[in-house]
Amino acid sequence: MRWTGNKRFKEVITEDGYHLKAEYIHESKYWWIVYKNGEVLYRAVTESEFASSLQIAQAKAQQRMIKHIKSLTT
Repeated sequence: MRWTGNKRFKEVITEDGYHLKAEYIHESKYWWIVYKNGEVLYRAVTESEFASSLQIAQAKAQQRMIKHIKSLTT
């Protein structure tokens, strides 16, 4: 999975329609969101869901995408 962007924002769109975003919002807080075919599947809403780095925000988005994929196959 190849993410594109800069130091404050990264995103990736997968072949099967997932769109993951991670971005800086303020001091040591990074927000993330997962879409599938334009529909929001999950986004960080509470303070505890925000990440402390861009890399962690990317990982949280990927984990949520994997969790969604697994829920469809079980």
